[in-house]
Amino acid sequence: MSSVLKKTKQSSVNDLVTALDKFMDLLEGQKEFDAVEDLKLVSADLKKYQPDEKEFQSAIKNLLEAYDGDHELRAYTLRRKKADDDWTEAEDLYLASIEVLNLANRLTKVES
Repeated sequence: MSSVLKKTKQSSVNDLVTALDKFMDLLEGQKEFDAVEDLKLVSADLKKYQPDEKEFQSAIKNLLEAYDGDHELRAYTLRRKKADDDWTEAEDLYLASIEVLNLANRLTKVES
């Protein structure tokens, strides 16, 4: 029998901040400057507040709204078909956007 180790809230926060930084770097390459500015504010709040604080949850909400709101970051979560075996920035954006979205969703739920 194998056991599953659950992530702690803090390790999820750390992973989210790291993934968000990478995603913002990739978004700058796409000239998504408005989105990056908003995500920088989110990142600062994630670092400043604890997961149980309302400001932290507000930052998560703002992050999730960036996916479906004006910035439409959800578009980056759609996998692109590629014609060859070359790794592209589209794949990097896809993986980064999915990681950020999954971690943000995880932190909206109550964890032990």
